[in-house]
Amino acid sequence: MAKPTLQQRLVEALIASGRGAVIESRSRKYITLKRPDGKFFYVGKAGALRFGRTVSDSMAAPDDFKQRLLAEASKTS
Repeated sequence: MAKPTLQQRLVEALIASGRGAVIESRSRKYITLKRPDGKFFYVGKAGALRFGRTVSDSMAAPDDFKQRLLAEASKTS
């Protein structure tokens, strides 16, 4: 079985932690997850993680946030 990509691991970690739910998106570049506060997470093919109201207005998530998110997910699985 192939190792999951960074994109897949980030999406699974966001869902498992209750920080977002995957929604339909017009973007082919990002997987879009809706946050409980109404904003969005955008996860790119190479593992880029962004957050904000729209892709163009979004900000890159800090690397330490991504590492903590992945560490939390690996502890629970």
